[in-house]
Amino acid sequence: MTRLRLPLIIECLLFFVPLNLYGIGNNLATGIQWALFRFQESYLGNSLILIHRDLGYVHDGILKGSSAFSTVIWSLGAFLLVAALILLTFATVKDDTRPVKPAGLLTIAGGMLFLVAMLVQYGPALHSDHGFSLPLGVPLILVTGCWLAWGNFCDDEPGTVDEGDAGDPDRDSS
Repeated sequence: MTRLRLPLIIECLLFFVPLNLYGIGNNLATGIQWALFRFQESYLGNSLILIHRDLGYVHDGILKGSSAFSTVIWSLGAFLLVAALILLTFATVKDDTRPVKPAGLLTIAGGMLFLVAMLVQYGPALHSDHGFSLPLGVPLILVTGCWLAWGNFCDDEPGTVDEGDAGDPDRDSS
């Protein structure tokens, strides 16, 4: 269980990492975005916009075109990141390392969707007439996902004895 605590803690910390620093139009607004919310400063004032509010803007038709498509893609990435966190939580509680690799793959997919959302909104150079985007925390999400997917979290290493197996008379001790 102790080997699974670190991946769970790191996955939790990904929700506190700013993923995107952005500017809209010709400095109409600037902001910083996390997986589940964003803080935006504009000439209208400061706003804290949660992900469900962004989806409401898409549903109500306030956001259209590439902005709406980008918001939906970002939301899917956030959903995958939450799903990875839930998998790691179950893995830690059940002390089972099997869900760690799928959680890592979900984390990678979520990070890629965050990047795709920025590309849809601002173009391949992450700079256009719509504004600009700097993917600050996305590389950290991708690296964390790779670490989870291809890291060694198995407790059954050769040459080690589990506490539960130490008194097992059927176990070959040679």
